[in-house]
Amino acid sequence: MTRKPRTMDELPSPFPKTRTMRFIELKHGKRLEDIIMSGTIYETGKKLGLSPSTVSKWRKIINEVFWKNFPEQGGDNGSQ
Repeated sequence: MTRKPRTMDELPSPFPKTRTMRFIELKHGKRLEDIIMSGTIYETGKKLGLSPSTVSKWRKIINEVFWKNFPEQGGDNGSQ
């Protein structure tokens, strides 16, 4: 018996989500990462009914999780 591969939308979230985050995903039918990263923090906040500071905090959380998964390349940053 083989399993059907899971899509990105079916994978568990790499960061804990609040009720508001999950609500926004359900309301818009998209992943939070895609919704929150579109436009400026002011445009996104207005569209979602959130303050710009909340959008900024959520973007920071998402970016930290995303970049944490990439190892640093080169080690010495090109200096000799």
